[in-house]
Amino acid sequence: MPLFETHIVVDWSARSKPSPVRPTKDAIFWAVVRDGQTVAEAYCRTRAQARARLAHLLQEERTLGRRVLMGFDFPFGYPKGVAQRLTGHASALALWAWLASRIEDGPDNQNNRYDVAEAVNRHYDGCGPMWGRPVTWDHPDLPATARERFGDHPPERRLADICAKGAKTVWQLAYAGSVGSQVLMGLPLLQHLRQTTGAQVWPFDTGLAVPNAPCVLAEVYPSLLQKEAHAAQRADEPLDAAQVRVMAKALAQLDQEDALAPVFVPDVPPNAQHRIETEEAWILGLGFEGHLCRASQTAQAKRADCLV
Repeated sequence: MPLFETHIVVDWSARSKPSPVRPTKDAIFWAVVRDGQTVAEAYCRTRAQARARLAHLLQEERTLGRRVLMGFDFPFGYPKGVAQRLTGHASALALWAWLASRIEDGPDNQNNRYDVAEAVNRHYDGCGPMWGRPVTWDHPDLPATARERFGDHPPERRLADICAKGAKTVWQLAYAGSVGSQVLMGLPLLQHLRQTTGAQVWPFDTGLAVPNAPCVLAEVYPSLLQKEAHAAQRADEPLDAAQVRVMAKALAQLDQEDALAPVFVPDVPPNAQHRIETEEAWILGLGFEGHLCRASQTAQAKRADCLV
């Protein structure tokens, strides 16, 4: 029996202005797959709009009695030791609350993430660890490039980032491939959803185990299915939109095959399990790339059969 009826994958954005009216890359997209069928695809121009719609979506699914898995395409935690340094507790959830109390995010996407990044950097010696900003912007405690950093800093990457091909460091806030700004702007959203909908977070609330909660939030990395997303991309469709649809359908297909449960119990080094469960998080599907690929191909084949 499937663990979830509804599978949702969200691609987040740290834009400082509303995204264009026409769907474009580096914006907010999500796909909703229910009982194995794509039932909705969304594009949001602002985080405020997306936050309200996602909270409503989760609440509506729960009101209708559906079990929901919602995946987000950004890291759920920072490398070991960061939460302790910033909050006094070795807990990613404490760090979520710390960020949520400091990040200001307006209805037009105007935000103070660079100020908060400077506040993080001031907890460490030297300059860094966060970096990446326009060189003309006045943020003296935030270096423009990685090579300008110096001092005693935390690890550059989480264990999951080391294991996931192509994954970027959480410390990079700007320029090609950066994910750090999405983390700063995304973790307060997760804090809000957890508090308002009762969702549990894998693996912080559940451990590296099959979750038994009716609503679960998990970190995903759609680039694990990059080839499949390119193949499924529609004409003039941003790749981000194709990626969330492909990943949501792959997770749903695995679930329909009763093959999703093992993905929640990855094979990680025993000495790393505690830090993953409390501080760093893990990417759902990492280590199961072959299973995801096959599931994605099966889901795509089903769609082709329906179109005949």
